[in-house]
Amino acid sequence: KAVVVSGPGRTVYVSGTIARGASMAEQANGCIDQIEAALRAAGGSLEHVVRITAWLTSLEAYGDYNRVRGERFGGNLPASAAVQVAGLLQGALIEIDAIAFIPD
Repeated sequence: KAVVVSGPGRTVYVSGTIARGASMAEQANGCIDQIEAALRAAGGSLEHVVRITAWLTSLEAYGDYNRVRGERFGGNLPASAAVQVAGLLQGALIEIDAIAFIPD
């Protein structure tokens, strides 16, 4: 998938976020909640996200993450990548960062 942005506006880079929770779905929702809060503070919303990267400690849980991603972004899915890693800070199951473009 390619996402094209043009015109006057601001690009916002949201650092990787981790969240508490027992399951991949809980942590993925928590990460996206934090991304949403950061974008609100910058005058945007999840609809402005053009790219996300998710680092997962197990690709077996990718389906749970993918379901949450679909629920949270709906028909406005950003370009994305998912990568399996050996471990994350604080024992997290997932970390997600985002890039958004907020038009003027």
